[in-house]
Amino acid sequence: MACTTQSASEYVRSARVHLVRELKSLSVIVENLYQQGVLSDEEVSEIKAEKHDFDKTRSLLDSVRKKGEAACYEFLKIIDETRKRTLGRTMHHWISCFPFKEDTQMDTNYLQGSRPCHQYQAKLKLKAQKMSTEFWKSNKNLFEENKPDLSYTSLVLDTQGSPSPSKIKKLKNKKSKLSRPKKMKTYIPEDRSEMSPSKLLALKEDILLVGKPGIGKTALSHELLKLWAERNSKKLDYMFYFDMRETSHITKDMSLEDLLFNVFSELDEGKEEVLEDIRKYSDNVTIIFDGVTDLSSSVVQRIVEKDLLPDAKVIVTCRPDDEEDLFSGDSLRVEVKGFSEQSVRTYIAETLGEEQGHVLRNVELLTLCHVPMYALMVAACFSFQTPEDSPQPNSITEIYINIVRFCLQISSNKTKKKNLNSFISNKSEELLSLAEAAFHATEGKTVNLTEFQCEDSCVLSFLKPLVLKVALTETVTTYAFLHYTMQEFFAALWLLKNPDKIKDVFQQCLTEEKKHMKHLIPFMCRLLTDKSPSLMKCLIPDQQLKKTSEWFFEEMINTFSPQLCKKDEAGPEDSRLDVDILFYCHCLYESQCPEQCVYFLERLDYDLDLSGESLSPYSCCAVAYVVTQSSKRKIWLNLEGSELSEQGMRRLFGCLQNVQCSRTTYRGLRLQEQEQCRGTPESETKQLLLDLCLEAALHKGESFHHVVNTLFSLFSVNTDLNNILLDFYQHVVSDGFFSVIPKLKTLFQSAPAVWSINLSERKSSILLEVLKLTSEKKQVKLTGCSLSGS
Repeated sequence: MACTTQSASEYVRSARVHLVRELKSLSVIVENLYQQGVLSDEEVSEIKAEKHDFDKTRSLLDSVRKKGEAACYEFLKIIDETRKRTLGRTMHHWISCFPFKEDTQMDTNYLQGSRPCHQYQAKLKLKAQKMSTEFWKSNKNLFEENKPDLSYTSLVLDTQGSPSPSKIKKLKNKKSKLSRPKKMKTYIPEDRSEMSPSKLLALKEDILLVGKPGIGKTALSHELLKLWAERNSKKLDYMFYFDMRETSHITKDMSLEDLLFNVFSELDEGKEEVLEDIRKYSDNVTIIFDGVTDLSSSVVQRIVEKDLLPDAKVIVTCRPDDEEDLFSGDSLRVEVKGFSEQSVRTYIAETLGEEQGHVLRNVELLTLCHVPMYALMVAACFSFQTPEDSPQPNSITEIYINIVRFCLQISSNKTKKKNLNSFISNKSEELLSLAEAAFHATEGKTVNLTEFQCEDSCVLSFLKPLVLKVALTETVTTYAFLHYTMQEFFAALWLLKNPDKIKDVFQQCLTEEKKHMKHLIPFMCRLLTDKSPSLMKCLIPDQQLKKTSEWFFEEMINTFSPQLCKKDEAGPEDSRLDVDILFYCHCLYESQCPEQCVYFLERLDYDLDLSGESLSPYSCCAVAYVVTQSSKRKIWLNLEGSELSEQGMRRLFGCLQNVQCSRTTYRGLRLQEQEQCRGTPESETKQLLLDLCLEAALHKGESFHHVVNTLFSLFSVNTDLNNILLDFYQHVVSDGFFSVIPKLKTLFQSAPAVWSINLSERKSSILLEVLKLTSEKKQVKLTGCSLSGS
């Protein structure tokens, strides 16, 4: 142990022989001494001019000792901070014994390697930040208007290992017995792990990231890049990222030097010095191979198998059916399971804002969004149409068409959009084969495509593998869709290819055993139209689709007409059938076919009984669409005891001009998430209420005040009715709807006998104008001023 009073100069002198032999990476020490002002340009040149390393070390030690105690102390601090690169292991204990002062101002920002190494690290960090930014920017470009600021959303990362084949089978059997909403909920993973990108980055061991297509492996990889680039650390380390789906630039016989410096990022100077540092201190290197399917490249294989850069941290991402050839016991297996329900809600809220209810109140879409790539497309589809284009969101089937086209575009090695239709046409045989497997699985109430075998990467992008053990030494791989509704979509596609089967399916829907087949019908309704985005014209001849559409909708309505009859008109044999008017509104909305809407309404005698229903914003869009097609006759729309969201109410009130209703129509109507509206009359909720009241005044004639009073009850504003009435009057006047003012008399007449008004919060002129509309005197209690009267 060194004496605590020993000087730095004496400490260096006593260890001179050992330092000459043990000092390494002399350029790092010299550069740091130069940066700290210990060595001059001339002294640095003299040291570098020496021919042999030992002579350079002696010259360095002599120069430092000549500078005195402070220079020697700085020298010892430098080799202490950079000991990993500058000192042999036998000297680590020696330097740790020197009594350094506890100096809080001590500068520890020493260069850990040569200047070219640090310059290359800085260049890698800039590239990592750029790659991460471009990744999210490319996703952001899918949005037409109000592009959201996309970034990493928390993913479920499971480190528990893959489930056993027997456990998979039990889960599938259990899932098949659940109701549809509960079955949909099983797709959303629970976040039980505390693993995060920052914790993954801090781990020293190799990592295998396994996950289904589109589940978030690449997003996680780019988040790791971003975190590394933003990390404020004096450590000299390197991170490289390779997208293995673009392997044309990685040849079989490529060298490590070419892979790092030619494929990923060139360096400006000191190639040999940087390469030596990477080889020698490979524990400071992290390499991400994203999307690995095989190890056909020699250099990639040698890195993964630790023949090259044995101490480097290697992160490999792959799909489950490729992991068997890549997983080693020394690697940490992390399964990427997609979004949890909370992450879905966070993502949709950030991307859609106030329109998020369209997704969050639709169980199929909500659970579909556990796949981040699907969530991206769902959000992009709903944001595509601006309010000026249409007051309605995209149909659900349009979202699935866009998802399918997007997946195929990615799988086709980023084919240009204008060539995508041709690509889909060339893949029609494979896609229709998948559709056939989907139909037979759906008909059999299973998610397991047992007989389906395919190696086409485009088709497999919609599937996840299921490895089942069939014998002690044998397993078989079957497939399932990433989500059950995607299976139903492809099943509907196959039916349109085989239209002779459609009428049979309609009949199956009337039975208890096969009633689940009805979920194929809305998809078929939209797939039969020739609207964009198109898909069917790439797979099925136009003439065949047109011929099917000529009879499809009428056949559908006629088949289910007993279901659509009013309960008191249905015969004894029909009483067992469920009345599901809302479902067929969905079908007609998907079809966007006005003539069939009128035919449907005629079968119902223009009476839409939706009493007791829970209507999502999408359902309200569907009902509003059907109602607006009846231009010649008003419709009885019964919403008694129904439950609607704010967004849903906005949609429905847009079609009020086509509706006639009694006072019972809205009795017991409930507002979803009503607690959010209580006590916030000055918020956006009040603006919604005023808008809806105005819609009622414009379209409901003299009886509109019944609807308005129902709205007041829904929004829980009865305790502040006076102010709301004044706000409504001001809203009507400010928007220029003066023709509505005479209708307001009956509304104001039914107001409370005593009005309490705070004049510090509103103009008295508005109050006087409202009082003029009442035919009888009102008692007024004024506050906020020195006078009161009646």
